[in-house]
Amino acid sequence: MEASIAGFLDSLGSKLLWLSVTCFVLVNGAAVAAVLVTRSRRLVDKWTSRLMVTEAILVGTAIGGPLLTGAAKLGVHALAVMAGGLVSLFK
Repeated sequence: MEASIAGFLDSLGSKLLWLSVTCFVLVNGAAVAAVLVTRSRRLVDKWTSRLMVTEAILVGTAIGGPLLTGAAKLGVHALAVMAGGLVSLFK
């Protein structure tokens, strides 16, 4: 049971990381393309704050997702060890 949960958490952390990195590249690519096509300073002034918030969320997800799934994996391992100790007490 522990191995399947650990595998799921590993794949979840990996998918969160790659999804965040992909979205980060796409968002920044779209922003650069919009600036190059329009050459509008007004566009830059209007969208910079929103772009920075989006980038902060994506970077937070890219870092926090694998960290949280790693912590959850440690918690599952600790519960499995404690449950194993309880089982040995009743044998």
